[in-house]
Amino acid sequence: MFQKKALWLCNLLLAVTLALMLPACSKKNHQSSASSGQATPVGNSPKEARHPLKVALLCSGSFTDGGWNEEGRDAMLRLKRRLHLKVSMLEHVSPVRAGNIMRQYIARGYNLVIGHGYEFLDPASQVAPTSRRTHFAIDGADKIQPNVATLNFDLSQPSYQLGVLAAMLSKTGRLGFIGGEAIPSVVACYTGFLAGARSINPHITVAHAYTSWDQPALSKSQAEAFIQQHIDVIYQNVDAASRGVFEAVAAADRHLPPGGHPVYVFGSNTDQNDNSTCGAYTPASAVIRLDRAYKKLILEIIHGHFRPGVHQENSANGVCVTVLNPRLIGTVITPAMQRAVKRAGAQLQSGKIVISAG
Repeated sequence: MFQKKALWLCNLLLAVTLALMLPACSKKNHQSSASSGQATPVGNSPKEARHPLKVALLCSGSFTDGGWNEEGRDAMLRLKRRLHLKVSMLEHVSPVRAGNIMRQYIARGYNLVIGHGYEFLDPASQVAPTSRRTHFAIDGADKIQPNVATLNFDLSQPSYQLGVLAAMLSKTGRLGFIGGEAIPSVVACYTGFLAGARSINPHITVAHAYTSWDQPALSKSQAEAFIQQHIDVIYQNVDAASRGVFEAVAAADRHLPPGGHPVYVFGSNTDQNDNSTCGAYTPASAVIRLDRAYKKLILEIIHGHFRPGVHQENSANGVCVTVLNPRLIGTVITPAMQRAVKRAGAQLQSGKIVISAG
């Protein structure tokens, strides 16, 4: 009897000892995990929604430019709702200020900082290597930098399709291209546009000029000069300055002589087909689906697989696309034009058509 009682007492003491040890072990393990310094994946389940991914967007222009910067803001707002993000967005950020702003986001524990434009590459290249938990992405760049994903948007294929459509719309055989600056991504738009137009008419001409991203009057003046040279289709990639091009085209079309042929204009970066100035004369746009590109980046970070380096975003993955104006299909845009644009897209996708860089 005594032996059984002693055995029972020993078991009780052992149980109490183990119960006292477990919290200490749990606390020790927790401290070890927290001090490991390893970045942990940020989840998106309801349980983890208390700590949403924190994303910042820096833009050098205005959120109401009707193009590049506005689309960046809109894409981020769409993803904020879909992925339950915590988002901070700043407009009119100069490259000179960008470095300090990026450091502030690192200090505030942001997971991703996106510089919406090539001009943010140098500041990010200096700041990004200093951060272990905050990752960086730069739109419109194609260089490899530590802890930076550069998103190289290739609009050359949609631009080729616009060239096909422009050549079929033109009555004069004279086209025009206006870019904000002769950076590689914009020159690629001109090159694709020219190649597409000459696939329809080998003798067609495409005059080109580079004006400004944010001076509508300058781009308007250039568009007016093109129209005076009997250029009847203009493809513009000038962001906020696009308003000036639309105004020039609208004015020309308001004063058409009886039986005269309209001037047309194409949108770029965002879908500008429904612009209020001359939507009736905007048959198509070459569009970057920024929300698709951003979503891929964000999901990489959520799952702990952020990939620095160049991310090629193009027609093949559905980020860079041609969007026809649905209001003009069947009237301005004939079935033959639709078929030609679609055929060109398929041949570009298959590699049957390759756009020369020269």
